[in-house]
Amino acid sequence: MNESNSQTMEEVLFQRMGISVEDAVAAGVDIVDEKVASAVQSGVDVDARLTGLGQLFEKLSEPSTLTALGELLENLPQLARLSKLANEMPNILATIGDVIDSQQQRCAAQGIDVEKAIGNGVHAALFLGSHVDSEHLQRIGDLLGSDIFNPHAVSVVDNAAKSLTNAQENICESPSKRIGMWGLLGALRDPEIQRSLAFAIQFGKCFGKNLDNQQS
Repeated sequence: MNESNSQTMEEVLFQRMGISVEDAVAAGVDIVDEKVASAVQSGVDVDARLTGLGQLFEKLSEPSTLTALGELLENLPQLARLSKLANEMPNILATIGDVIDSQQQRCAAQGIDVEKAIGNGVHAALFLGSHVDSEHLQRIGDLLGSDIFNPHAVSVVDNAAKSLTNAQENICESPSKRIGMWGLLGALRDPEIQRSLAFAIQFGKCFGKNLDNQQS
C-alpha cells in the first residue's frame, strides 16, 4: 500500500500547511492551557465547571432524560403557541379590564352599586342553594314554563294591582262612604263598571273552560 494512501486527511492537510500533527496538537493544547489559565486568573473554578459539565452530560445521556427530551421536541409547536399566548396575555387582560371598567361605569351611571349587587347575588345564590331541593326546582321550572310570565298576563296582574291600590286609597280618603242597593244599580250604568263586569264574565267563562280541560 502506498504511504500517501495510509495517511489520514488531517495528516495530509497539516503536511500541506507545513506543520505536523504533533505540532498542531501541541498548539491546540497551548491554546487550551492559555484559556484555562486566563479563566483561573479571573476567579473561575475550571475543575468545578468541568465536573459539573460531566455530571450534566451524564444526566443528559440517561434513557429517561433522552425520552423526555424526545417528547419535548415533539411538543415544541404546542409550546411555541403557548409562549405566544403568554406574550399576548397582558394585552388580553388589559382589554378585559377595560370592558369591566366600562360596564362598572355604566352601572354606576344607572345608580347600581356593582360591589353590593355582586354580594347580594352571591348571598341569594347560596341561600337558594341551601333551601331549594329538586322538587322546588321542578316547581320553579313549571312556573317559568307557564303563562304567568306571558306579557299579557303580567299586564293584567299589573293593572289589577294598580286598581287595588287606587281603590284602597279612595276608600281611605272617604272611610264613611257607603253604597246601597240603589247605588249599586246606579253604578251599573257606569261604562267603567260595565267594562269590569264584562271582563269578569269573560274571565269566568275562560276559567271554567280551562278547568274542564284540566279535569279531562
